Amino acid sequence: MSLDACAELVARADPDRFRAVMAAPLDARKRLLPIYAFNVEVARAPWVTGEPMIAEIRLQWWRDALAEIAEGRPVRRHEVTTPLAG
Repeated sequence: MSLDACAELVARADPDRFRAVMAAPLDARKRLLPIYAFNVEVARAPWVTGEPMIAEIRLQWWRDALAEIAEGRPVRRHEVTTPLAG
């Protein structure tokens, strides 16, 4: 669970944004990559399944994960949530 996983996800799914973030200073990259990876995960939720209910479940999972982060509770392990919580 590292920034590398976030970087790979953004590079694969949003190459323009990846190139832009790589031009940023290192400290900014550490903050931007998890946010952009989160964006990729949420944006693709409706497209990974043909079932609307499954897409809603995926989005609810992300809502719950963000609530854990916001409340300072232990965060579920995921390649994006762990760096995002940092």
